[in-house]
Amino acid sequence: MGKGGCIPPVGVVEHANNAPKTSTGRRNSRDITIEDLSAKTSIDECWIAYDGGVYDVTHWLAKHPGGIRAIMSAAGSDATSVMKSLHAPNTLEVFMKRIRKVGTLVAEDEATVSTAVIGAGNENKDKKAEAAALNNQDDAGPKNKKRDGYIRNQAIHKEFDALSQRLMKEGWYTANPLDYWAPILRCAVFLGIGVKAVLWSQESGTLLEEYSILKNLLFVFGSILFGMFFQNIAFMGHDAGHGSVTGNFKHDLLFGFFVGNAFAGIDVGWWKSSHYVHHSATNSLHDDPDIQHMPLLCFDERMGDNRWSTYHGRYMPFDAIGRAVIPYQHWYFYPVMAVARVNLYLQSILYLIHTCPLFGENTKAGKKIIDDKTGKVREKYAWPKPTLTIWSLSVLSLGFFWTMMYLFFSQLDVMPAIICFAVSHFTAGILHVQILLSHVAMHYCADGHGTTEAVTVPNGNDQAGYFEWQALSTMDVDCPPWMDWFHGGLQFQLEHHLFPRVPRWRLRELCALTDEIFAKYDVPVVRIPFIEANKMILSHMATVGANVVKMKSL
Repeated sequence: MGKGGCIPPVGVVEHANNAPKTSTGRRNSRDITIEDLSAKTSIDECWIAYDGGVYDVTHWLAKHPGGIRAIMSAAGSDATSVMKSLHAPNTLEVFMKRIRKVGTLVAEDEATVSTAVIGAGNENKDKKAEAAALNNQDDAGPKNKKRDGYIRNQAIHKEFDALSQRLMKEGWYTANPLDYWAPILRCAVFLGIGVKAVLWSQESGTLLEEYSILKNLLFVFGSILFGMFFQNIAFMGHDAGHGSVTGNFKHDLLFGFFVGNAFAGIDVGWWKSSHYVHHSATNSLHDDPDIQHMPLLCFDERMGDNRWSTYHGRYMPFDAIGRAVIPYQHWYFYPVMAVARVNLYLQSILYLIHTCPLFGENTKAGKKIIDDKTGKVREKYAWPKPTLTIWSLSVLSLGFFWTMMYLFFSQLDVMPAIICFAVSHFTAGILHVQILLSHVAMHYCADGHGTTEAVTVPNGNDQAGYFEWQALSTMDVDCPPWMDWFHGGLQFQLEHHLFPRVPRWRLRELCALTDEIFAKYDVPVVRIPFIEANKMILSHMATVGANVVKMKSL
């Protein structure tokens, strides 16, 4: 999707002021304007801006370890902030050298105004004052609002960049695998006691046979612990996907196969392809797969427009089923979350089928398709093809999970097996509530990270820079420290989105540092208790469900 109207990165205006001119007074041909950049958003020609430079990433799309979709969600825009947040500095240093730089990003309007003023020097102070006066006229005008947006975004970006440098110097990003002894022990306890309790409750010839109530309670207790194991181990799989367990890509990938594929049944490759896009384009109607659940769930009225999903490569229909059920989505939200894990199992299997390196081409980034109804040309992105070794490890580790599941449930009679599966997965569904809780009732945009149609942005620009958009699209869940294990530390979702490589058990400390910056620029931060947050999203879903059906019936 195009990312028109993107806010330029830090350093763009400064560079524009000093941009070299030719003898005719025009800027160097390698200077690229925001408008030029925003036109390069297809799989045939994809450009992004990074640290003031513009790079042609077209040939990198199919090679990107995080998948094609993560890059395309930032295509045609400044990706500096999201790239620095998701990648270690040494990773960017190595890989950006392999990508062709096509020019330097400049802001045309800012360059025109600034060079006219700065070039005048001391001899034309009157002209400088006149230009300043003209700039200050009609502050509500589009140009001034856009200019103010530039300045605001640059200031916020600089603050967070300085904070990131401070965190790096103080060792916040340093990975320490020994920190995982407690989460691993907790998961082992949940799994061991849970499985043992379920099996023991079903054994014959034990004292429990005389006490059916105790037998049933033990069975349910074991099933709940089994579900808590799934919920807790997902947090470690999340860390492995972000490369924050050991700090080594290969080691974290192997750890991801262990805690994600082998013990959770969720493929780490699929998780990366989805989650990286969520970070790059949080609450983007077209891009973010975490909010695209039509026609079952609708989180924003604009999703009733049958919007195109760049992640899934299809339209998200608002059909007869949606019209019938969406007004009641706040009633069936929790039942859907209770079985949502089954969908992750299916998505993991489908992903391995799509990404099998034995079939299809490994070099294509996607294909163009024509919509029969509208005649519009859309792009359907290809799925990345890993090496045969990586793909085989994914399949084998996922096969190990299902073998263990079969061996466990085959020891139970049919009905107890069904009940245990249901109770454990209903319990694990808490995780899916936690995931959506941080975003459902927040702000939405059309594309990217708040770059288009962010109609509820409080700064009045209908646009937001990367860091501001994270605060507008993400809420924190407030809870006492002794509950951090339950939320995995990721209840501080805003801080995680700002600095995803910081270990999650340090996010609570990080709140004070990020809050200070947001308060300085009057950016609202939402941090409310778990129950209140649930009430908030249910109210939001009820309102959206009623409004979208009413709008479409007019």
